[in-house]
Amino acid sequence: MFTTHDLLYIASVAALILAMPGPTNTLLFSSSVARGFSRSVVLVAAELVAYLLAISCWGFLLLKLLNDQAWIATTLKLGAAFYIAYLSLKIWKFEKSLTPESSITSRHVFITTLLNPKAFLFASFVMPPKVFVDTAAYFPAMGTFALTMIPVSLGWCLLGHLARSGSSKLPMFSSGVMLRGASLVLCFFSASILYDVLHKVWLNH
Repeated sequence: MFTTHDLLYIASVAALILAMPGPTNTLLFSSSVARGFSRSVVLVAAELVAYLLAISCWGFLLLKLLNDQAWIATTLKLGAAFYIAYLSLKIWKFEKSLTPESSITSRHVFITTLLNPKAFLFASFVMPPKVFVDTAAYFPAMGTFALTMIPVSLGWCLLGHLARSGSSKLPMFSSGVMLRGASLVLCFFSASILYDVLHKVWLNH
């Protein structure tokens, strides 16, 4: 049975991952810097459709892999853990060098999100396995994800708008401070995935 605890877990962990800097968030931010908040909001719809599609595809694929070839799913999780560790290091060294692009479209956001490694993380680490087995769990889980993603994405659009208008000048909220904080959180998340994989391997032996 799908519980309130499951929904809260999905919402909290998904919000943490969605808030992290990444390719999709960079597009949302850059679009708002270039064109403003109101003209960038439409991109969030493209992101949502792409995430729901990618998570569903990854989820059903992983379900088959776990049943037939468990080692493939384990390898993919390890790859995700190392990718996040790499991303954490990259963000830690990141300088404020975003170049606004006025040509960012819904198609760009859709394709970028569809290929975003975060979708794999949502399917493999955030969504309980029963989500891809029972429709009674699938729809509440995806609905919770959507309700979590929309405000986070709008937040990235708002950050871009604030940068555009020059309203965000407090040192404690500088891009450097926020990005290094995000880097530490990503590092922790990478370690969590790695621990989860190694723990399951240890139990199976």
